[in-house]
Amino acid sequence: MKKIISLLLISFILVGCFSNNEPDEDEPIIVVKGEQGNYNYVLPFESNYLRFEHNATDHNEIGQGLVELSKGYFPVTSNSLKEGNILGDYRGDYQPLIMLRESSENPVGLNPHRDTKVKVNANTEVTGPIFVTDLFEVDFVSSKNTSKLTGASFALVLNKTITDDDGRPVTVDQDILYEFATKIAGPKLESYLRKKPQLSGVPIVVAIYVTDHSNVSVPGHYIAKAQFVNRQGQFESVDHEWALFPSSKGLEIGGAINEQISSMKRSLTGFIPEDIGVVGYGEYYDGKLNNLQIKINVQSKTYTEVLALSHYVGELIMSFDSQSKVIVEIKSLTKTLAIIKRGLNASEAEVIML
Repeated sequence: MKKIISLLLISFILVGCFSNNEPDEDEPIIVVKGEQGNYNYVLPFESNYLRFEHNATDHNEIGQGLVELSKGYFPVTSNSLKEGNILGDYRGDYQPLIMLRESSENPVGLNPHRDTKVKVNANTEVTGPIFVTDLFEVDFVSSKNTSKLTGASFALVLNKTITDDDGRPVTVDQDILYEFATKIAGPKLESYLRKKPQLSGVPIVVAIYVTDHSNVSVPGHYIAKAQFVNRQGQFESVDHEWALFPSSKGLEIGGAINEQISSMKRSLTGFIPEDIGVVGYGEYYDGKLNNLQIKINVQSKTYTEVLALSHYVGELIMSFDSQSKVIVEIKSLTKTLAIIKRGLNASEAEVIML
């Protein structure tokens, strides 16, 4: 670990010492420089037990989206990002909020009382529905003083597919989830958070993420966000979705990208004697492609095959939408062979052989 840190220090800035917002002279703070337009990240990593309790499967997508939404409230020029550690107590925070529903013994539970009847769609009423399944957190500190907490963002995760009174899966209408999250669960969570001493007078962002456990082909999406300052805040809708390429949905959302992914697949066919699988995942905000991830599966036998393929893919993605990030992962079975990256308005792609 010491060797790794010493290598990383080339791009890190030593700025002070802290632990749990208090100085710690034995453990230096290291600030990892982020890419242009992104936050710097504050180390050391402050882990907590909750990382083992998350029920959501979209860990990266939830965290990535939460950080992206937070940029509208906590500017990257004056704030640095650090691991969320305010809700770090499983029994004291996570369990009563997420694992236990609302009751006379547990008034802070975010899910409805077991006797509450909710019409979840036009045809189905469910008694005591479990909407909320998880909760994520990221924290922000001042770029000039990393011991000063400047804000905290929380993603409240709801599931679109729940079970009805007979234990059968049922789909909840999105407007029902939106109403529940923005009128009940979100404000209730903010009220709970505001009682935390660390958050006294600190802006709090609450974002609502919807996942669908019955559909794992694409990640979930954010539907709402709000910033609360001195207990004042108002939720607004978020236009966010993922699209699978190539597919009929991908054609509907992003016809040009859908055709480019299809064209890439045709171009790569025959490049290596065995079959090549190509799948793209596009993330959209307000109808604009923000992030494109492409996974290529091959049955390569030699290093030179993968090297040539990787650089060829790097050339192909240069014709994709220049206003979005593109990351390509080339795999053989479960082993990652190469990563190809293209940043915003980049003049060339970066190929990383593994």
